[in-house]
Amino acid sequence: MVEQKTGTVVHKKLVSETLMRFRLMPEPDNRFPDYDEGQYIALRRDDCKLTRKTGVAPDGKPVYEPDLDPWGRQTIGSVTHSYSVASAPAETAEHGWLEFFVALEYGVHGLPGRLSEALFGMSKETSCEVTYHDRITGNFTLSARAEDAKSVLFIGTGTGVAPFVSMVKELHARGDGGDDRRYTLLHTNRTAPELGYHDTLFEIEAAGRFDFMYVPTVSRPSEHAAVDKRIGQGRASNVLRHIFDLPTTEEENQTSAGGDVARTAANIALERLVHPVLPSHLSPTAIRDRVDPAASVLLTCGNPVSTADIRSTAARRQIRFEMEEW
Repeated sequence: MVEQKTGTVVHKKLVSETLMRFRLMPEPDNRFPDYDEGQYIALRRDDCKLTRKTGVAPDGKPVYEPDLDPWGRQTIGSVTHSYSVASAPAETAEHGWLEFFVALEYGVHGLPGRLSEALFGMSKETSCEVTYHDRITGNFTLSARAEDAKSVLFIGTGTGVAPFVSMVKELHARGDGGDDRRYTLLHTNRTAPELGYHDTLFEIEAAGRFDFMYVPTVSRPSEHAAVDKRIGQGRASNVLRHIFDLPTTEEENQTSAGGDVARTAANIALERLVHPVLPSHLSPTAIRDRVDPAASVLLTCGNPVSTADIRSTAARRQIRFEMEEW
């Protein structure tokens, strides 16, 4: 049985109302196990509002409702959940902490719950202690998924970018010119602040310690926000289609729709479409030239619906596909 220990959160940053980065130090007089970039660890809090799964939403995410006691009160208890480590092994070796990028989950009626709400509620007043399994594991690593590839295309959506942040930071930390692979990260979230790690990733790209291209986009661009031309727009799945000269999902659905109801739904979806646009300094050809289907692998982590479409595009362009799945 894996030993459980209690660590302490030493840094917490709200990226938005529903996204957070935090750093966890190990139990006093201990260190975290050695790990490879891309792996995950199980965390637990004992003050979670308990829920039960009732189904799956259209976006592929599970739907929960409160677990109530006989008096109609939501029960409180322990919840354990695994999170990808966003820090690099080199950072942990130097500073001792692990970093995580987590989203606040919502159930029915917009009610938060489960472990994420307890993590977001951490403070000195409510305790910053988090129990962790003293094991970091998983095979979503470059050595396991990309050993023979000459080019690696990462696609991270939402908090699914965490394992790729770990990989990129570690590649930068040990970059000595000896790695001749090409690495490209397509990174999407709703808004620019919610990308979370874009400043760090831009700095790593500019440093040039290894062959790395960063392609950030936002799926909900705001006409009121300042425009950063280094950031494109569109969902990751549609941006990938754009890169490989394919129509968007919405355009394809409209073309293939049969019947009035299907055509109406397809037309509405197309009207709401955020058309894919790459950062101003990049072109589809520039990215496509980095990804030779015969010698490349596509690694993705994040939204299940986007992942399914990304898998389809990879198959159509005959690119080896790998995804994180616990």
